[in-house]
Amino acid sequence: MSDHPMVQADLQTLFSPLKIGNKEAKNRIVSTAHAVAWDNGTGLINERHVGYEERKAAGGAGIVMTFGSASVYEESSASYGSISLWDERNEPLLKELADRVHAHGALIMSQATHMGRRADSSVSSRPIQAPSAIPEDVHRETPHVLRIEEIPPIVQSFADAAKRLERCGWDGIEITSFSGHLIEQFWSPALNHRTDKYGGDFTGRMRFSMEVLQAVREAVSREFIICFRMTGDPKTDALDLDQDDMLEIATKLDETGYIDMFNISGGTGATYRAQAAVVPGDTFARGTFNHAARKMKAQLSVPVLAAGRNLDPGQAEQALTDKDCDLVGMTRAIIADPDMPQQAKTGEFSKIRPCIACTEGCIGRLYTGMPVICTVNPAMGNDALDNFKPAQHRRKIVVVGGGPAGMEAARVSAIRGHEVHLLESADKLGGKVYFASMASERPHYGRHIKWLERELDRFGVNVHLDTKGTTDSVLLLNPDEVVLATGSNPRNDHYVTDVELLDGKISINAERKVLVYDREGKFRGGSVAHFAAEKGASQVEIATPLWSVAEDLDEMQKPELYRLLAEKNVALSSNKNLVKTKEGHHVLEDMWSETKRNVEKDEIIVLIGYEEGDNRLFNQIKAAAPELEVQLIGDAVSPRRLNDAISEGVRVGSTI
Repeated sequence: MSDHPMVQADLQTLFSPLKIGNKEAKNRIVSTAHAVAWDNGTGLINERHVGYEERKAAGGAGIVMTFGSASVYEESSASYGSISLWDERNEPLLKELADRVHAHGALIMSQATHMGRRADSSVSSRPIQAPSAIPEDVHRETPHVLRIEEIPPIVQSFADAAKRLERCGWDGIEITSFSGHLIEQFWSPALNHRTDKYGGDFTGRMRFSMEVLQAVREAVSREFIICFRMTGDPKTDALDLDQDDMLEIATKLDETGYIDMFNISGGTGATYRAQAAVVPGDTFARGTFNHAARKMKAQLSVPVLAAGRNLDPGQAEQALTDKDCDLVGMTRAIIADPDMPQQAKTGEFSKIRPCIACTEGCIGRLYTGMPVICTVNPAMGNDALDNFKPAQHRRKIVVVGGGPAGMEAARVSAIRGHEVHLLESADKLGGKVYFASMASERPHYGRHIKWLERELDRFGVNVHLDTKGTTDSVLLLNPDEVVLATGSNPRNDHYVTDVELLDGKISINAERKVLVYDREGKFRGGSVAHFAAEKGASQVEIATPLWSVAEDLDEMQKPELYRLLAEKNVALSSNKNLVKTKEGHHVLEDMWSETKRNVEKDEIIVLIGYEEGDNRLFNQIKAAAPELEVQLIGDAVSPRRLNDAISEGVRVGSTI
């Protein structure tokens, strides 16, 4: 979200209609398809899906695309969390979803694909399929080579999915090769070693995709939109296809006349690093693949959608006026705030809750086998945390702690009509998130805190900075209820914390060495190590007792974190125990051998994952005023993830 004032007139192109095939989108904002894994492994749509997609339409998106990697073929191995478009049991809710989205004036489309070697046979207990027996570096499973007679049923399955969608009242289908799916595998000279008519030269490698498009076009009316999603920049040589090759492929597809729009992004699933670019995080530039979309738009005859870190309305408008694209994918921005389009249209830019590009709640969870949530928007799929009922009686609420949990509790309590006082001992709000946002690789991480500050001001929360929460300072305000978001404290005061390092309380220079010992296994440890290296430490090592550094970090974030650490020559040491000897020295011991490293006496040791909830004030207030209702939230209960702090703040604020 831009911090600069804007007016509605500035977004004239973004909110202008666009003809796509024989239909019209009311504006240029698109929520692109993504999986949510709310189906419990059944491949079936449920009411939560329907409400979630309708919410996007209600918030003003022009096109709602659904069901990332939705499977068209029963015999294929679908990806985790994908919807089965081949299953007729989905038809009743497909019809209902179309009706509910149309009621808000938006178009609705579904992605449709066959994953090929990108799939996982453990999901379906069926062998994965591909043009050739070449395993992917990421999933590593050797596929079954499709026999020539096995290909026509797959082609027909795309047509059948399109017919089902049109029969259920949908506006279109998005066929995808993107992210290394089966169609892209047929295109790739490196992956397609066939000698039959589906391999060999350019025409042979294009045949499967051409047959799919023809079958789909012949199966539906001309009123039904056919979109094609593909990478414009693979970000790897593993396909033996570069940007020019992708443009040649797109041009060939466009010449068929079957396609009504293209959706262009970047990356591919062929390698870990290229896969990280598929849903680019905060280490990637804003509008990171607009260049690829622009190159396509200059050559193609139909509208082009650009996807990939177009984060706010002003940036989207610029992409349109610069002729990068005709439509803008703003998926994560809409996940963070479904009302973003409508608020932008009415000029209420300061109200838009920003995406912080952490990918911890959305794609990060999906890639670790968990259902999707949103870190900053706990109402994703749960309206109870969005539409707050006014309080029956106005009460005085005192919140102690100005981190994300406390700020959210104060915000929601104030929205519901309470008098709210927020006490924060520091001279600024944000808690540990404020310091984490200092890391150079996360430039957007603090945007949610800035938004919360504006919201607290808008709803009249009384913010008391430089005010320590004590029994006296709390009871002096004569509260009706108290919420304690007092965070966590280190379990051992003899070591440096990441906050002390980020805050500059511990000086780093070319004479100092830094050891980050991380038992958490997420992003934080690597980020702190990278920060220390950037600040000029002579040597930085990140050690962990886990199998690998950042063991529990998802596949979309880990490649970029590893790249950053490698560029700064940070040493990675896994399977290590940090031991303090009787003499007071520290030793890093390998867990499986006799190998040891003596930690130097003046080496800065930073512990990650060694905190405990601070509930001291809770006990003190309950002792002094046992009748007073007091609640603990966030890290004060137990140190966890940012989404836990935010969601607990919202839940408590909505029920006080």
